[in-house]
Amino acid sequence: MRLPWMNRNGLLTLLVAGAATVLLASCGGGSGEEDQTRDDYIADADAICARFSADSETLERQFNQSLRDSDLESAAQEFEDQATEVSAMLDELETLTPPVADQATVDQIIALGRQRVSNAQDAADAIASGDKDAMIASGKQGSVLAGEYFQLADGFGFVSCGSGGSADTAAPATEGTTGTTGTTS
Repeated sequence: MRLPWMNRNGLLTLLVAGAATVLLASCGGGSGEEDQTRDDYIADADAICARFSADSETLERQFNQSLRDSDLESAAQEFEDQATEVSAMLDELETLTPPVADQATVDQIIALGRQRVSNAQDAADAIASGDKDAMIASGKQGSVLAGEYFQLADGFGFVSCGSGGSADTAAPATEGTTGTTGTTS
């Protein structure tokens, strides 16, 4: 999905990275009692994030078209839909069990992803109401959250759940007709 608030350092990538982290953590190659490797966990989580990427790109295109058409109601709904998708991805990632040594990091990534979803929902409300100041504030907060998320997710080793798998924007567009800056996963 490509939405203005979801750039390479944006919400979707944060959410995807967080979701991938959780997914890899819960999906392992061994028995339920066996601690999986970080590489196995990352592979499982990145697979989840990659699966959500196509829908993200579609929603971003729809969002951008709505902005070009000056249809703020539709743009806000598409932004909200993207936040819902990211939330579902995070839910799936949380079903994974990360290696014991990585649990705290995975928890942080997921928490940052959830904060990004909340910020995106606030941005959708601002878009729907035409509140430019709230859109700008959401954009700034989204950029900060995205930076924190990607630093942690990339440092952990995620690709599809990190900045290598997406290029979403962190905030809604406040200038021009579109706010895309890349793809997401």
